[in-house]
Amino acid sequence: MKELMKQPSSWLPNGIKLNLSDQFRPFSFTEELQFRLEELLEKNKENLLNPDEQAELAGLLELEKIFSFINAKLAS
Repeated sequence: MKELMKQPSSWLPNGIKLNLSDQFRPFSFTEELQFRLEELLEKNKENLLNPDEQAELAGLLELEKIFSFINAKLAS
């Protein structure tokens, strides 16, 4: 059975940046992970994602939502 979403926590060790100088966006993706997200989004627009890439994109989008929430809470 294929996974429906890659676990967002799998990127925590190597895909996350802490930006202490940016009070509105302290948590973000590394440049490499941001590039991968954009690459997957582009392939998704063209319906070219395989099942593993679909799971990866779902996990990245979930992690992006989590960061948006945390960053907003910290900024307020």
